[in-house]
Amino acid sequence: MRAAFDIDDRDVFANRLAISKSGLAHYERGERVPDAELLSAYHREFGVNISWLVTGHGDMFEGGQSASADYSSHQLLVDLINPLGRLINKVYRDHEVRITDDQRFAELTRWHNNLTRRAGSSFDWNDLMSQLPWVEQSLGEELLSRRTSPETSKRSAS
Repeated sequence: MRAAFDIDDRDVFANRLAISKSGLAHYERGERVPDAELLSAYHREFGVNISWLVTGHGDMFEGGQSASADYSSHQLLVDLINPLGRLINKVYRDHEVRITDDQRFAELTRWHNNLTRRAGSSFDWNDLMSQLPWVEQSLGEELLSRRTSPETSKRSAS
């Protein structure tokens, strides 16, 4: 099912369905049968025809829509926030730089905008995820540059 939406990240897909990553893995391997709540989530989140999910017959999507139409670029951008935020935290931690909540929000906004600008008008989840190493490197270089640049020293009182 994830392949129909071009979502390789099991965690992102599971979050959309409000289930755990390991729970999704059980369903994908056929070890569990989805209950009515999960079937409803597939319908609500992705527009998947419940009858198709249960029987395998008929159209996958109601009303002839496609996976790409339902899983909009807007949702991709929303889903990008968590991995990008974790990456920003990691880079700051790795460089032993403290960051306030306001600074973290500003960094998240700045890098989210940078990524979406880089991606252009046509992008998918894998394209966005493939840009995270660029973010990590660029942000790391910025932090290193700030650390090594001469700081303004306080003038001594004469």
